[in-house]
Amino acid sequence: MKRKILLIDVSNSFTKIAVASDGKIGRVTKIATSELKQELFRVTKPKLDLAVISSVVPGASRILAESLTCRPLWVDHRVPGGVHVSYPNPRTIGADRLANAAAAAQLRKLPAIVVDFGTAVTFDVIDAKGSYLGGIIAPGLPIAAKALHEGTALLPHTRIRKITSSVGKSTTEAIQIGLLLGAVGLVREAVARISREIFKGKKPFVIATGGDAELVARLSGQNGGSNVINPIDLVDPLLTLRGLLVIAEKNI
Repeated sequence: MKRKILLIDVSNSFTKIAVASDGKIGRVTKIATSELKQELFRVTKPKLDLAVISSVVPGASRILAESLTCRPLWVDHRVPGGVHVSYPNPRTIGADRLANAAAAAQLRKLPAIVVDFGTAVTFDVIDAKGSYLGGIIAPGLPIAAKALHEGTALLPHTRIRKITSSVGKSTTEAIQIGLLLGAVGLVREAVARISREIFKGKKPFVIATGGDAELVARLSGQNGGSNVINPIDLVDPLLTLRGLLVIAEKNI
């Protein structure tokens, strides 16, 4: 019998919802987390066996707890996911980061770093034995753009867009370039330092996910000269949902 598993990834800005059947993820619905209550019934109609949820928004978690009719599995450090958590206070690790680590371990390309470009940019480090070691948290590009606008008198609120030059010809272009080149520099420096300090100079497999992953990955491989290698090996927009499915299959 094919089981239908509801996958829900709740982040601060957006929530992704999909139904997986027979190990495959179906159509993904992306909605604003602030609109979760209104949209939830419409996207969770099919008869479901299990809902696996990663949530970093307590208010949204309460809405889901009250609304779901199938058995929920809330991802945290106590839920088996194929990754050993080697971390002093594991209860503080975001559920989405644990799902990302589970997905990375399933790829069998360890050691690995997962870079998630969401409301925050997070780096999660998994060693060759599949142990989650910790990571890095930095402001995400949209929240950095918002901070520039709200913290200054004249800078406009700017959306992240593809850039074609390293010199902006308008204030908006200058902000877009600054944010994207800053993200590229952050990834290169973080990967280089983690490689040196944790993996004795050997670069781990780097997976990027999240809304701005494709833009940053593409830019990381451009105009760097022949000696500069793109630190990002794979972009997977569905990585967190894949991790939820891995966790579901280990707990069903």
